[in-house]
Amino acid sequence: MRVFIAGIGNKYMGDDGFGPKVVEELLSEEIPSGVEVRDVGLCGITLAPELADYDMVIFVDAVNMDSKPGTIYCKKIERGDELKGEKGDAFSFLSIHETSLKELISFAAAIGTLPKEVFVIGCEVKEVLLREGLSEEVERGVKEAIDLILGLLKRYCERE
Repeated sequence: MRVFIAGIGNKYMGDDGFGPKVVEELLSEEIPSGVEVRDVGLCGITLAPELADYDMVIFVDAVNMDSKPGTIYCKKIERGDELKGEKGDAFSFLSIHETSLKELISFAAAIGTLPKEVFVIGCEVKEVLLREGLSEEVERGVKEAIDLILGLLKRYCERE
């Protein structure tokens, strides 16, 4: 099984650097073969064609749900979810960027490159402002996100 873990965000904008930080920390873990881990920054829909090379993708990103900072969310995106856009749907919490993760996933589905298994791991932000480093709350969420990712890899990579 080919798996892509994509850390989305800008490490120079405070808590928006959650995705890149998780990727940085994850690279020191033992990762199964066939798993690519990469900081994709703010690539937007330009990443969509590359997704065709994978059976599973895990997007890691900062989110804003007006919840407690540092709260970790894990959502499996089911087929058809990428076409929805109403408040409260699968995408109601995805991404805080100009080009949202929803747009990337929807575009990849439209061009036929969206992998069979798609997960989003998000962390509630405290502050997004021009500075390097995460708030204490979001920093604490990094370990929980890594544990979730390693659990997903164990569950999905071992069944193949």
